[in-house]
Amino acid sequence: MSLKGFGLALLIYVPLYLLRAVGGGDVKLMAAVGAIAGPANWLGIMLITAIFGGIAAIVLVAFKQRVRRTLENIWVILTSLARGQTPFKNNPQLDVRNEQSVRLPHAVVIAFGTIAFLLVSRAWAAR
Repeated sequence: MSLKGFGLALLIYVPLYLLRAVGGGDVKLMAAVGAIAGPANWLGIMLITAIFGGIAAIVLVAFKQRVRRTLENIWVILTSLARGQTPFKNNPQLDVRNEQSVRLPHAVVIAFGTIAFLLVSRAWAAR
């Protein structure tokens, strides 16, 4: 189960790394979480992490007053991927390694998502 969880996490996160949407540390962290949790639990953790990440991203974008720029970036991402291109080549700010890009501390979101999953699954098991 550990290898399956590890492999599933890599299957999802390595493409994001190659698109420069997440850093290498995020890939390693999610692979470790997958190895510990197994594939089924990792999917739950990833789902909760994605929800928390989306909420955190909306708050960050609103706080930095970058709503319009973010919507433009989403358009660049979608059109680039539809053409089979990497989005960061069309807009260097979409590269997580770029100093000018707005970054979300994904490791913190992963930690909150993992803790929330553990709390929810423990409550569910107690029923």
